[in-house]
Amino acid sequence: MDRIKIVVVGVVMAAVATIIQSIPAYLSESFALLTLFSSVPIYTAARTNPVSGAISYIATAILVFFSSADQALYFLFANGVVGASLGATNYFKLNKPITLAASTGALSLTSGILDFGFKQPFLGVDLPGNLIVKIIILIGASFAYNFGYSIFADFVYKKIGSSGINDIGSGGE
Repeated sequence: MDRIKIVVVGVVMAAVATIIQSIPAYLSESFALLTLFSSVPIYTAARTNPVSGAISYIATAILVFFSSADQALYFLFANGVVGASLGATNYFKLNKPITLAASTGALSLTSGILDFGFKQPFLGVDLPGNLIVKIIILIGASFAYNFGYSIFADFVYKKIGSSGINDIGSGGE
């Protein structure tokens, strides 16, 4: 894949992810659950080429910041991390346990920063218990989220690849 295609894929996927991640800012917080789908374009870009995924991740965070700083924060520390980490590890053809471990580690770290550093609850509620219990809950939730999302994003990626779109959905296989 040449450099121009890498950049174009990154920018197009960033535009799609920005639209999805910005839904609560323009419609209502009632639609916040839809932002989970903003990881799919990042996953697709990162799985096609990690540089394209990085472009998508950074560009989306910047673009979303203009509509909602809160949504940009959640994208940077949750949704974007899931898409970028799962996509990049799949690009490098790591086996599923390593992919899940790396992605769970990345999401656990960033969701911990979001939850404890920015005081923005990753799961939408304040976690019960002492610090150790909270960390265990974050790691468990991160694993479950990555496990489910890897199945969903892989399905979408393969559907895109089988649709005849060249270079997207065909790299890193």
